[in-house]
Amino acid sequence: MIKVSAPGKIHLIGEHSVVYGKPAIIAALGLRCYVDAKKSDNVIFESKDFGDAEYSTEEVFDAEKKATELWTKGRSKGNFSDLFSYYKTDRIMPLMIATGTALKKARAKSGINLKIKSEIPIGSGLGSSSAMAVTISKAVTEVYGRKITAEDLNGMAFDIEKFNHGNPSGGDNSACCYGGFIWFQRGSPRNLISPFFSSAPEILGKFVLVNMGRPEKTTGELVQAVRDLPEDYRNIRTSVLGRLAYEMKQTLENRDVDRIAGIINRAQQILSELGVSTEKIDKLVLGVKEVGGAAKLCGAGGGGTVLCFHKNKEELKRTIRGMGHEPQDVELGVEGVRTEKL
Repeated sequence: MIKVSAPGKIHLIGEHSVVYGKPAIIAALGLRCYVDAKKSDNVIFESKDFGDAEYSTEEVFDAEKKATELWTKGRSKGNFSDLFSYYKTDRIMPLMIATGTALKKARAKSGINLKIKSEIPIGSGLGSSSAMAVTISKAVTEVYGRKITAEDLNGMAFDIEKFNHGNPSGGDNSACCYGGFIWFQRGSPRNLISPFFSSAPEILGKFVLVNMGRPEKTTGELVQAVRDLPEDYRNIRTSVLGRLAYEMKQTLENRDVDRIAGIINRAQQILSELGVSTEKIDKLVLGVKEVGGAAKLCGAGGGGTVLCFHKNKEELKRTIRGMGHEPQDVELGVEGVRTEKL
């Protein structure tokens, strides 16, 4: 039996634009996904979020094969709707495909028993699927004694994330794998993944999260909705988000608290124009702005988590509670994937 864990993630800036090659700043989040794993003849899942189930290895490999066919078809069409529909045919399908991918890449000869416990709410914009992809990849390779590099592990998790989201940037799984803070930019033939910004309590202690409820659409569907926007309209806005990422990087490195709110609020405005905000999120954002703070959606949007900032954290919390929500303290820049002691 082995036990591994990986953190969630949060975009300080760069949602959606990162898919189009613009830079993003992503932090590993102090909420983790844990997996206990051991060899088994079949593939056995125990998960509060997805349910308990047992399949033969052939069934799991068949699910991965079908997902691969649908992903290839979606890539050629520029539309992954059929893949996303397939995911919804079974609640546990994401686990089947992720595990089938990991077992295949690890050249496993039998199955695995995975007991999954995650602190990261599904659909929250906090990287629940990325953390799961990283932990399952790590668990399978550990159980089968495959020695791989962190880069290869991250690549395995990225392959799983492609099934989850169609055309992800690779940033989310990178933050979950490596931890800390990363400057991420999609590229060819390699992505740019650069760690930076070790600690700044005067800044990091002023963020809180607010959970606005699970989105109706999946991350993949929301990413597809932005992709379906007129190209000129979309590109103008993703370019602005890219410039804001450079501003945020400089602000964090200089520990310039006064500039952060303006950058966050501008990013939220652009995300709203891309159609991924909601009336409920917009109302919270307005309330935080009225007291001199800042707020923006996290992840793909459509609900999920809002990241809020204010120089006076207690005033921020009072404001949020006054609007009927509960703020959650957040730890940023935590350790990446790791093997836990049993």
